[in-house]
Amino acid sequence: MTRDSDLGGTGRVRLARLAAQVIARTEGVTATTGPARRWQTVGAGQRIDGVLAVEDVRGRVDLDLHLVVGWPPQMPLEQLGALIRGRLRSAADAAGVGARLGAVSVAFEDVLAEIESA
Repeated sequence: MTRDSDLGGTGRVRLARLAAQVIARTEGVTATTGPARRWQTVGAGQRIDGVLAVEDVRGRVDLDLHLVVGWPPQMPLEQLGALIRGRLRSAADAAGVGARLGAVSVAFEDVLAEIESA
């Protein structure tokens, strides 16, 4: 997994990028910025879609993950959200930034069915 020094940027952006990596490695799930493109973290010259990261005065970073899942989901959505949170906490610990990770919320904004072409 990525070390803290490899993540670059602020703590907020580092953890947002780490969350994006976890989302990208989760089958059947993608991040979404939403219709108004407001669900994103911007900083350090980059934009991380689908992740809202807020850093408090103590340096802890709360993350809101906004996701789209394919139908049928691989497991119940509550369980899938817990899996993503667990993977993110493990990845943050491995990267040396686990102590900075605050609350992680997972919102499934849409469920998309695969459309077969005629």
